[in-house]
Amino acid sequence: MVASAMRPKYVSQMKTLNLITPATSDIAYTRLLFPDKQPHIKINMQSVAHIDRGEKIKLITRIASADDLLLALFCKNILDYLEFEKVELVVSYLLAARMDRVMLSGEPFSLKTIAGMINQAGFSKVLIFDPHSEVSTALIDRSYAIPNHQFVRDALTLYQQTYSKTDYWLVSPDAGALKKIHQLAHFLGSTQVIECMKERDLKTGALSHFNTTANNLGGKTCFIIDDICDGGGTFAGTAGMLKEKGAVEVNLVVSHGIFSKGVQIENVASIYSTNSYREVEGIHCLPVEKYLLP
Repeated sequence: MVASAMRPKYVSQMKTLNLITPATSDIAYTRLLFPDKQPHIKINMQSVAHIDRGEKIKLITRIASADDLLLALFCKNILDYLEFEKVELVVSYLLAARMDRVMLSGEPFSLKTIAGMINQAGFSKVLIFDPHSEVSTALIDRSYAIPNHQFVRDALTLYQQTYSKTDYWLVSPDAGALKKIHQLAHFLGSTQVIECMKERDLKTGALSHFNTTANNLGGKTCFIIDDICDGGGTFAGTAGMLKEKGAVEVNLVVSHGIFSKGVQIENVASIYSTNSYREVEGIHCLPVEKYLLP
């Protein structure tokens, strides 16, 4: 009888199906678009032939559109048919994360709908990079947030290497970002946090009444930290208010850059983001995959 220590053991290793960067995917595939605009995907069977079905598969994707979501669900369906036992979903950007409640009568609870579709796929785990709120991980089964901490540290390091400035203040642009920024400050070992407020008209989207608890920001370099930049109105207004109170420079660090109105934001000196939603030119755009995998 062979001693157990002498028996050959299979060492499980993670494999990836990477829909963000196909060239780095362990599992090769081809993406298609049918004439009726239906997205389609076909996995190269040779690339999965020697993968043990008990190995963990990480499906890495951005869910920036309905097509992205559908393609991720198609991939899970393929992997189920191929009898892979552990498939994790790793999401760089989550569609509808901001619609984490019914905003106005007659509108959908969009995030709940998206979460329901992800849940029915039965992923063994779901990891989401810097989701807008805790509602995402509450609604999606077996889901966990990947914090923005290392990304922000990298952005600050890049800034310091470029401008040789080491003294800065972290800025929370509104109440929604306040809890996150204190967790970030603890990670960075910083106590220099500025809390800001604003008001938004839910019917029109208009922003007003930008304010802060800080009175004198004379000569300070500020970094507004948030999860997402869409049109940039929040950050233009916040940066303007900070400058009125004496800030010498205001920069922006956001995990997800939509930049629907472009990357020139009034009163903001420099912008740091990732390609979680899309590749962005004209800013410091860091590759998101560094923060998705251990």
